[in-house]
Amino acid sequence: MATPKTAPDMQDLSAQIEALKADISAITSTLTEMGTARKDAAVSSARQQAEDLKAEGSRQLEMAQLTAEDYGAQAADAIRRQPATAVGIAVAAGFLAGLMTGRK
Repeated sequence: MATPKTAPDMQDLSAQIEALKADISAITSTLTEMGTARKDAAVSSARQQAEDLKAEGSRQLEMAQLTAEDYGAQAADAIRRQPATAVGIAVAAGFLAGLMTGRK
């Protein structure tokens, strides 16, 4: 008569299932930690890029303001040196703008 081996096989199977559960739990934990680390790195990188862009924008704005001030000073100087020419240019520009925007 054959001896039934179901009892030891069930114990082995139960032990293997428990080992698999533990392995899956460890893998899940590792993947969670990796995801968190990548998320933190991405957030940090995005913040650094935002700060860099803000600094670059401020620098560009300052340069634009200085350039505008320089052009304004040049225009004021040109008007002081040649007021009649400046008035003539302003009249001509106003006339052209009136022609282009006027209704017929």
